[in-house]
Amino acid sequence: MMVCATCKGLQKHLKTLDGVQKTETGALQLVDASLLDIRASATGCRACALLLQGILLHHDRFKNVKESDTRITAESFESVQGRNSQDHLSVEARWKEQHDDDEQENDEHGHAGWPNLKLEFFTDEDGQSSFSAIGQGRQISSQPLQDAGLSTVRNLLKTCLSSHSKCRRPKSTTLPKRVLDVLGNDSKSVRLHESYFNKDENRYEYGEYIALSHVWGVAKGLPKTTTRTIQSYKKGIPWTTLPRALQEAVVLTRTLGFRWLWIDALCLIQDDTPSKLEESMTMDQIFGNAFLTIAATSATDSSSHPLFPAQVQPFKIQATDSKGSAFKIYVREQPSHYSFKAPFDEGAHMNEWELPFNISEDSNQDTPLLKRAWAFTERLLSPRLLHFTKSEMILECREGYQCECGRIADSTFDSRATDSIKQEFARIIAETNRRPSFDGSVHDQPNGIESVTSQLASTTLTNGAKNISQKREEALQLWSYIITEFTARNITYDSDRLLAIASIANQLSPALHSGYVAGQWTFSTMGLLWYPNDSTRCRRSKSSTGHNVPSWSWASIEGSPIFFDTASAMDLACRVSFASSDGDVASWLPLSGNIIELSAAMATDVTFSSTGSADSPSYLLSKNGIVVDFTPDIIPPRGDDSLRNGEKLVCVLVSMTYRSSIIGLVLQRSNNSDVYRRVGRLECYECSREGNDEEMSEDAEALFEHWFPNIQDMSQLDNYPLQRFAVV
Repeated sequence: MMVCATCKGLQKHLKTLDGVQKTETGALQLVDASLLDIRASATGCRACALLLQGILLHHDRFKNVKESDTRITAESFESVQGRNSQDHLSVEARWKEQHDDDEQENDEHGHAGWPNLKLEFFTDEDGQSSFSAIGQGRQISSQPLQDAGLSTVRNLLKTCLSSHSKCRRPKSTTLPKRVLDVLGNDSKSVRLHESYFNKDENRYEYGEYIALSHVWGVAKGLPKTTTRTIQSYKKGIPWTTLPRALQEAVVLTRTLGFRWLWIDALCLIQDDTPSKLEESMTMDQIFGNAFLTIAATSATDSSSHPLFPAQVQPFKIQATDSKGSAFKIYVREQPSHYSFKAPFDEGAHMNEWELPFNISEDSNQDTPLLKRAWAFTERLLSPRLLHFTKSEMILECREGYQCECGRIADSTFDSRATDSIKQEFARIIAETNRRPSFDGSVHDQPNGIESVTSQLASTTLTNGAKNISQKREEALQLWSYIITEFTARNITYDSDRLLAIASIANQLSPALHSGYVAGQWTFSTMGLLWYPNDSTRCRRSKSSTGHNVPSWSWASIEGSPIFFDTASAMDLACRVSFASSDGDVASWLPLSGNIIELSAAMATDVTFSSTGSADSPSYLLSKNGIVVDFTPDIIPPRGDDSLRNGEKLVCVLVSMTYRSSIIGLVLQRSNNSDVYRRVGRLECYECSREGNDEEMSEDAEALFEHWFPNIQDMSQLDNYPLQRFAVV
């Protein structure tokens, strides 16, 4: 029998034929050809004709690309015991955009990176196919409130609760201060319930509840609880005033068997600023105690978009076998898993991740919730979230991910790294809050700042310092990742930046054993060495709440992801003390800060200058004829950050990195007073002679000799006189 050389007839049993390869994941690659080759072969091959038809149904994705430049591969997977059946045919298309003039780094066929288009060909549960490479596919529910959809939701939750120790609920939880009661006398009954507060036990009443994470948008038409509406809402909230997204959240909550639902717009009094601020500071409890957070992940706003987005249904292709019998093949684009997956392959350690993890426009164009800063903190705090996206439901929990297509956590089908910051966050909190007792048993501790003192009291002298140091290092590294991700996302009000991250800090505080002021852990001088990824997009944040965001805090900068240097190869004897807290581990000032004092052995006056064009400026610091490059926090410097050519600044060196660079803070005297403001960060890799462009540059360490000639022994920095600077 003649077998098509292009597609091997899409038959698994022909895997021994020439041209059939086995991939690293064990899949059989049956096709590796251009779209033009498949079109040519389709005139005499039923299998190629089927492939061509399914691919061309998605032609809008590559309509401006030549068929000869579109590479098609098709893989069939071997059945593996214990793994959910995936008998579909995976078809990938790759092409080079015509406007892309860069050289592709790939093999001779252009197989580089994630495919431009990834399709699956499959039959339904009872369907038969004459192509053994095309088997049953996994159905994706289009209506979460129908029987099939509800069954999927319950199965996802059941797997999480039965298999994940970090996700189990060992004790009853208390309700938030206000929740919605969705189990009234009729299907459209919703009322605001104020939880009973037990003064003797200092807690609200027990109860299981669901929370909603969503984008408000312009909030037109979104009902809100205010001092004017609260009394009437306690009696009942008119069903017709609820937008569709909130109605669907109510129905889902009720259908899953829960009575209580928390929605911020209705459970926080929006025009009572003190009350709203107080409750917003407890988001770790509100979302942390929720049984489930349902996320309107694909809704641009909750006023006009549904919680359950319309999903693209698979195409149906009528095919015939060799005897003329008809059968159906379904073709759909495989779920992309959005920014839950990285643009790089699995296997990279978190320290080697490209951060922010994946906030590309392509990844998030259909998941606007993932681009919001408040929603990011809600994701981290919730035990589990059920994301409703345009392609499928995805359950994200403290130990991983599940999805309807079954591929998000299986590297066989999706080799890209999965975002695990939430899981690392949960791990550190779980390990910190479980301490061994004298009898060898393990006890849970309360989360948050109030548990720091009890942990310190229970730490033995022999192993305490080592354990604290290790936990601190892990937690501080994780904190730096979280802030980078958090600042890469949008937030409506500048004044909410420190408020939105406060609950995350509260959860990490036991692991860090530190005070916390305006986003900064008081034990860490290195935490001050933050820097914007792109200063040209930055501005100083505006405070409208009376809370002072100091220049030394990363929260004072808006417009760009913030990165940190938290590891030092050499300490340059710079220390920080917080005047408001004096470094006390119990200090907790999450929304504002004032003066800090920097004491440093290596601090000196330098001269600022700016060269180059307006489109491509260059900023320099010089002293004793030695010049280094400098990156201001705001480019171009303006407003309070304005700098003049010839202006004297202060450079305070903090550390030397493993990159052989020297890092320090650059300060500007404020209004001829004795206090300073941060205006930027210096990272010196090399320095050069002033006015001599032809002379070779010197290594960064030459800066010590030229800027600090009085310091003869770097190993004795702690014994040199210290200069002190008050920074606001």
